[in-house]
Amino acid sequence: MTAASHPSSYLWLIPFLPFFGFLINGLSGRRLKSTKVVDFFALGSVGVAFLLTLYYFIQLAGLPAEGRSIHQSLWTWFDVGGARVLGGLTTYKIQWAYKFDVLSGCMALLVTGAGFLIHLFSTGYMAEERNDGRYYRFMAYLNLFVFSMLNLVLGANIMMMFLGWEGVGLCSYLLIGFYFEKEFAAVAGKKAFVTNRIGDFGFMIGFFLIFQIFGSLDYDTLMGSVRAVAHLPAITLYGHTASPTWWFNLIGCCLFVGAMGKSAQIPLYVWLPDAMAGPTPVSALIHAATMVTSGLYMITRMNFIYVNAPVALAVVLAFGSLTAFVAATMGLAQYDIKKVLAYSTVSQLGFMFMGMGAGAFSAGMFHVFTHAAFKASLFLGSGSVIAACHHEQDMRNMGGLKKLMPITAMSMILASFAISGIFPFSGFFSKDEILWKVFEGWYQHGHYTGPTLNLVAWILGMLGAACTAFYMTRLIAMTFYGEYRGAGHDPHGLSVPSEAHGHDDAHGDPHDDHGHDDHGHAAPGHAAAHGHAAPDSHGHGPTEVSWRMWLPVSILAGLAVVLGFLNYPESLHRILPIVPSELFSKWIEPLLYQVAPAHHGEHVPPAIEYGLMAWATLVWAPAAMLLAWWMYKVDPSWSRAKAFVARFPVLYRWVNAKYYVDEFYEAALIEPIKRFSAQLWSFDTWVVDGVVNGAARATLIWAGLMNWVDEYLVDGAVDLVEYFVQETSGVFRGLQTGRVQNYAFVMFLGFLVFAFWKFLV
Repeated sequence: MTAASHPSSYLWLIPFLPFFGFLINGLSGRRLKSTKVVDFFALGSVGVAFLLTLYYFIQLAGLPAEGRSIHQSLWTWFDVGGARVLGGLTTYKIQWAYKFDVLSGCMALLVTGAGFLIHLFSTGYMAEERNDGRYYRFMAYLNLFVFSMLNLVLGANIMMMFLGWEGVGLCSYLLIGFYFEKEFAAVAGKKAFVTNRIGDFGFMIGFFLIFQIFGSLDYDTLMGSVRAVAHLPAITLYGHTASPTWWFNLIGCCLFVGAMGKSAQIPLYVWLPDAMAGPTPVSALIHAATMVTSGLYMITRMNFIYVNAPVALAVVLAFGSLTAFVAATMGLAQYDIKKVLAYSTVSQLGFMFMGMGAGAFSAGMFHVFTHAAFKASLFLGSGSVIAACHHEQDMRNMGGLKKLMPITAMSMILASFAISGIFPFSGFFSKDEILWKVFEGWYQHGHYTGPTLNLVAWILGMLGAACTAFYMTRLIAMTFYGEYRGAGHDPHGLSVPSEAHGHDDAHGDPHDDHGHDDHGHAAPGHAAAHGHAAPDSHGHGPTEVSWRMWLPVSILAGLAVVLGFLNYPESLHRILPIVPSELFSKWIEPLLYQVAPAHHGEHVPPAIEYGLMAWATLVWAPAAMLLAWWMYKVDPSWSRAKAFVARFPVLYRWVNAKYYVDEFYEAALIEPIKRFSAQLWSFDTWVVDGVVNGAARATLIWAGLMNWVDEYLVDGAVDLVEYFVQETSGVFRGLQTGRVQNYAFVMFLGFLVFAFWKFLV
């Protein structure tokens, strides 16, 4: 269904205000006398954009459900004149236009709201950069990212989405490689950029096919014409004739390839853990709350394609569930606090795609928003911990921070409960809804349909949820409980040398020194720049960070607690009607091409839903949390964890090494490509360039030869003739005296010779 659009004159300010902040700080930030001016433009532009977004969101809520769309067209971007599409030739103008509707409005609130809090956090976290001339550049990049992300979500057509899509990819490269003087940061930035380009190739093929079939890239036009196209008997493109469903499946799979890259799904997830090389605010903004959800937004926006593409949905479900489980297991054996959260992000993105693959677009998108709250809180909280611990990221060198950093600790604990799916925190409502929709796809028409993809996906999802509860409790126990191990209080020998020095860990495995957010500083005094003390020889641990850092963490943790009630499930509402049910699902329902088939849920006995819900939140997740608590908190020496590692060393080594996926890519793809590229370079240098250079050298030799022939033979012959003429003319010139007597004498002499000759003859 297509909603009516209401015009607006100031909608364009929402994305362009951060762009103005980028221009001001990017062009003149180095010359500004005070970094407070940089803060004013960076935070002010995003803050005003958030207020303007909130204003339009309130306006949107006041419109009828079927007409919740505000539109503004600024100019004609370019004109696709005479393009040949399925219906023949068409003239189509692509507008630079913005669309504020039920989905883009929520995403804009997320981008500007979370963006402002992360900007605020950055003013404290990046305090060390204020004096070395890089601070303005960092804030300018953050503003440019917000501008690109807002273009992605507010764009009224696919080209506008693609502009933002590529923009956030560029900003990700710039921010991940912010400390470009460090090799690992530069490599991580390039890895993110190249991996995303692989996905973008599939995305581009997908939207080229959309234009060829529909003759339009406008969302409203596409929504209005998809039914007519879906009922065609066959579609012929590029000489291939197939059913509309076949083409929809192809488009859906191509678009999902793009989502794999941007939203870090197997096999294109490898860039996101390495992206921790950037400053922690980058991890929170780009790799937890906004950019990595671009693929989810795209699939929800293009839901009219996917509901007509069952194979594409099955592919999304399969890869989503596999990612949710595999990435969750990778987080079990990591010691870098940011790496744990990085693999957690990959896993949670897998859960979101599970919801999309099950046809539950609202459930998948709701997990986007709850995840943004608790994961941004966790990432920013980890940044506070890292800063307070003098840029230490190894959790084995932390501990006991709950009493030293109570606000940060409580915020991260609440966010951990949310991501673990504990009732009544937000993660319970969003994650449980996804798992339930996947289970419904298996249990249909009043009977179990057998071991189908939905059943396998549900099992993988449940295992992934258990792993999530385990590694988050492990993170909390290692970081905030026990004694602080960074100041010498380590009776059990748990702390290890800093990863930055490349030492091996307690189990003999080398540390991964990538991703250390140390700002390039090593002097102990730098911790004071954040308003906390570095550990000293007397055992004094870190203290709580400044309000600019703990306030955003606390606000996001508070949202992680209450946000779930915006999509309070109908099943709970029947027995505990404390808030209206399914507000979010009903809010975005006008955007959906068709609601999931009613029979998915109408034949499932309520007892099954209540039983699975109780099992997940009262047994499954708490059991995993208690196991981690028992291994890492109750046992202060971690002897149980060490015993498990000693019993299963190979399993530990594989999980700790992330299944050697990066090493496999390096050996199977990257190195062969490098060698092949080197061979191509050699061929280009010695053959292609050799032929060209050889031709140039031969030409020079031939030209030299021709020059010699011209100079010594041609010019020599000419000069010889000239010399002969000159010498001969000299002789005859002697005869030309100009005296009449001489001429008369010569004539007389000639007469005598002639007469003598006649006499002889």
